[in-house]
Amino acid sequence: MFPVGAIIGAALGFKAGGFLGAALGWWLGTRAQNWLADEFGSGSPKTRIQNAYFNALFLSLGKLAKADGRVSEEEIVRVRRIMQRMNLSEQQKKQAIKLFNQGKQAGFDIRPAVAEFARLAARSFSLKQMFVEMLLDAAAADGQIKPQEWQVLLMVAELLGIPRPIFIMLAQMRGFAYQSAGGSAGQGRSYHYQQGGHGGFRPQPPREDPYRVLGVSREDSRATIRKAYKKLMSQHHPDKLMSKGLPPEMVEIAKEKTQKITAAWEQIEKERGW
Repeated sequence: MFPVGAIIGAALGFKAGGFLGAALGWWLGTRAQNWLADEFGSGSPKTRIQNAYFNALFLSLGKLAKADGRVSEEEIVRVRRIMQRMNLSEQQKKQAIKLFNQGKQAGFDIRPAVAEFARLAARSFSLKQMFVEMLLDAAAADGQIKPQEWQVLLMVAELLGIPRPIFIMLAQMRGFAYQSAGGSAGQGRSYHYQQGGHGGFRPQPPREDPYRVLGVSREDSRATIRKAYKKLMSQHHPDKLMSKGLPPEMVEIAKEKTQKITAAWEQIEKERGW
């Protein structure tokens, strides 16, 4: 790397303090150039997180699609829609498809890629939550989460350090009631899978429930519901997520989530007359 920062620093330092100032300016300029390279260059922490997010996401989507033994046309369409929402370039689309195809190969282990993303994003729970929510949305797009898909999702959540109760809550916020194997459904409802003995989810009524979107109940107070709304907005704020390493291609998806959260809050406000 050409020492532009060092030269500029040395010139400014010499003008201000002669040869001693030039030496100090050279040192400061070098430090500044190295910091900028680390922070914004191809090897910057943010860039490494973005790349790890992208790689782990499409590998995981491939694993989810093949979880039940076959990849349906509907699942392929689902991934294409995600790529469209991300507005990927042609090169990025090719990379995403390559990763998806890798992830769906029999015996392919996505854990190293997910663990690498978890390591790089260790200090950003919001970023890891956004990742899991995208997988949940993809798995639930056909109105159900199959037992095999549920196991993949659980594995990913565990690798990311997301507690299972929180993960279950995220699924419930998408209109699914949880039932553990041999137990009762989360809201007194039952479900049936073709393969017995698995815990999982079944879809609730299709109407979008604003309380469910915010993860609250109708009995909660205004203060409780507003607190939940504020927390979700903070967790999904595009600028905040971008600063922590959310790939730029995910910004529109983050915006859609904040719009959905805001719409839920406004609907509750209107219904309750607040």
